Amino acid sequence: MTIRPSTDQDIPAIVDLLKLSLGESLMSKSEAFWRWKHIENPFGKSPVLLAFEQDELIGVRAFMRWEWRSGKTIFKSVRAVDTATHPNHQGKGIFKALTTQLVEQCRADGVHFIFNTPNKISMPGYLKMGWEKNGRMKIWVRPIMNLSRHEEKISRQRFVPDDALFFLKEWTFFPDEKLITNRSLEYLQWRYDQNPNFEYYQLQHNDALGIYRLKPNRFGNEFRIVELFWNGKNRSDLSRMIVQTAKAAGANLITYSGISFPLQAFQLPVGPIVTVHQLNGQNSLSFGFWKPSLGDMEVF
Repeated sequence: MTIRPSTDQDIPAIVDLLKLSLGESLMSKSEAFWRWKHIENPFGKSPVLLAFEQDELIGVRAFMRWEWRSGKTIFKSVRAVDTATHPNHQGKGIFKALTTQLVEQCRADGVHFIFNTPNKISMPGYLKMGWEKNGRMKIWVRPIMNLSRHEEKISRQRFVPDDALFFLKEWTFFPDEKLITNRSLEYLQWRYDQNPNFEYYQLQHNDALGIYRLKPNRFGNEFRIVELFWNGKNRSDLSRMIVQTAKAAGANLITYSGISFPLQAFQLPVGPIVTVHQLNGQNSLSFGFWKPSLGDMEVF
């Protein structure tokens, strides 16, 4: 077995291996999605390692770059995401070999920490390789009484990145002592406007700009607010607008995460368990300090 970094020419074979090993599931796999996720990311091109048996691609391991900030301090991180082993070569330690080598590569590159949200099957493997459970991400839920359960014919506005420019420049949404994504106009364009798999919409108020998407469930739709830029004013008006928009979308619940939000809601134990592997630095990543939004932690 040989291991080497990926090149752009490897992308078709990588996508084929992901489909063969993992199937399509709820997340469509395509060359366009891979390029968006791992090459066009404004935080930088993903480090990706490939394993070969002679000329056959038998394993892939990718970490997606992400930046966080606390005040003016920037923290470089990667998210452990795409990994696959050819069905005919499982049980040979390919996942561990690729992951271990990529971890050391990121450590040498000055990455502060790795994070991800592994499932129950992959969790033990990560813990053996040095990851630690950081706890369950706090997600707030607001149920909605929506008797129709049917989406109304409403004109939704797709997210327009330029509309967020004012909010990014003029308002401070999080205290400096908290850790949040290093947002920029380029980041918002990439994350929410150019995403090839999901459509994101915006709701705009005089004092806020929200970004949301609809996630179908068996009872209707989850109205998932992935970002909210808000100056803290007119809480009741903004709350009313969010609920009305969610109802019109046929939603039966509103979800969000982060620091400041206008809705009264319940915190339920439904968030993903986040794991972290510290590489450079030992800063506390408790969710009292680290405040990711749902947009930061969506599985994509």
